[in-house]
Amino acid sequence: MDASPTKRTASATTEPSSLFPDNKNDSSQSEQPLFAVTLEDEHKQELRTGIEKLKQELESQTQVRDALLIKADMSIEQARELNDEHIERLHRYNDIKDAAQILFGKLAELKGKTVKEIYEEHSVDLKD
Repeated sequence: MDASPTKRTASATTEPSSLFPDNKNDSSQSEQPLFAVTLEDEHKQELRTGIEKLKQELESQTQVRDALLIKADMSIEQARELNDEHIERLHRYNDIKDAAQILFGKLAELKGKTVKEIYEEHSVDLKD
């Protein structure tokens, strides 16, 4: 077979657009390089990177949790129960505090004083 430049076959002179049927040589379609990185590809890569970082953070936090459970000689179920009890106590505390604030407000209204003055009369800090 002769590989000289003068004996080219028809397939060697074919236009590149005919080699890729999906690539139309239409001027109305925006031309884009074949291997161009699109903004969507960049966004997907950012998301993958973010997911990977979150996975690493989750693994790190899991190790910290496990170390604390070992130190406290507690199972995860016990820790969850303790946490649930604590949350329930906080709810009760907030309900009681709300009721007390309502009562202090009513008392202040009846006595014609400010709530601050009522708090001071009963030795309660405004921050409480």
